[in-house]
Amino acid sequence: MNTFKSTEKMKTIFNLKTAVLLIGLVFFATHANAKTIRMTIKEELASCTGVAPQSCFQVKYKKSKDWELFYSQIEGFDYTPGYRYVIDVIQTKRKNVPADASSYTYTLKRVVEKKQIGEKGADAWTFITKHKWKVIQINGAEPSDTSAYVTFPADMKTMNGFGGCNRIFGGYELKENTIKFKGIASTLMACADENKNKLEGTLLKMLTDNTFTYDVADQTLNFYQDNKLVLMFGKAPLD
Repeated sequence: MNTFKSTEKMKTIFNLKTAVLLIGLVFFATHANAKTIRMTIKEELASCTGVAPQSCFQVKYKKSKDWELFYSQIEGFDYTPGYRYVIDVIQTKRKNVPADASSYTYTLKRVVEKKQIGEKGADAWTFITKHKWKVIQINGAEPSDTSAYVTFPADMKTMNGFGGCNRIFGGYELKENTIKFKGIASTLMACADENKNKLEGTLLKMLTDNTFTYDVADQTLNFYQDNKLVLMFGKAPLD
């Protein structure tokens, strides 16, 4: 009887040790291809082309001198334009890499620092009202015609500009770092230039009754939707 109990006890101990070993092996296999990296993420997105045109983070690593485009998503990271982040990210190597996909996945571990960059709030909008803003990028593409622009006259709550063929105008509402356009319209002059027509139509469609988050960085006014850079304007002097 004692021999039987001893044998059963040894089996139990062996099974427990085996289970612990298996758990350890699973843990090691899961984390062997993972490491934590620290990156700084710039306060504005950049247009880039992966499988298709998209908006990318601009990042620096510990030894980086210049900003680099980062094409992947970071799971759990809630990005707000206008803020520069320092974050720790878990980089994990994929076992089976889908076609045209990154060899790694990225998951946020922690936000080390979040700092607003550039003009803030009312100061930013005051800066915006003092300049003309020329359209230099729409949905990641640079227009072939560079004549379109918008202005925001101070204390008028109106937007005025030129779409390439016609004058454009309308109202807007500001709330923190968002702008909502309303009543966007244009004059109705005919335009024979196909590129100008296309630019104007696209710009009017994007502005009509739409809401954007915005920031001012590196001499550009940037409009975002769902954290994607959709409109970029370059600073120019008022006439």
